Amino acid sequence: MTEKFRLERVGADDAADEETLSGFGPFALFGNEAEYRFRTEDMSLEEAELYIHNVLNQLPEPVVDELCKQACEWKNAQLSANTADYPARLAEAQGRSILEFMSVGEVHLYRNPYDRDDPVFGAIVSGGADWDSENGMEIVLRGSRVLEVREYLGYGEFAIWD
Repeated sequence: MTEKFRLERVGADDAADEETLSGFGPFALFGNEAEYRFRTEDMSLEEAELYIHNVLNQLPEPVVDELCKQACEWKNAQLSANTADYPARLAEAQGRSILEFMSVGEVHLYRNPYDRDDPVFGAIVSGGADWDSENGMEIVLRGSRVLEVREYLGYGEFAIWD
């Protein structure tokens, strides 16, 4: 029997804002723990846990390949645009080897703000990229589809559906 996926240490992000919850759990692609954040007006804790477990932590191989492809394109553009001191082997990193130069700390979960009945959730995966340590990185997902891998812009839910 498989145990149901549960976020740990779930609570309000801010005592003044009880509509925003966060909890900690695994982010399988990077093999680490991430903090997942969501608004209770958008989704229940159970819906958030189901999306994390069934979608985010089980990204299909073609989705991972697309994520890595976009990350490499961004990395190559950054490396050709400036002469910063980058880690060894970063310039040669291609495909899934790019993942070792990326890290994830937070994942913000969203429901479509334009269609509350849309069953597909979205996520903004935030973290760091060794080629853009000043701005950080975000991976924009709708369902399990990678929309963009880019420097952190902070547009949240509107980046997913616009």
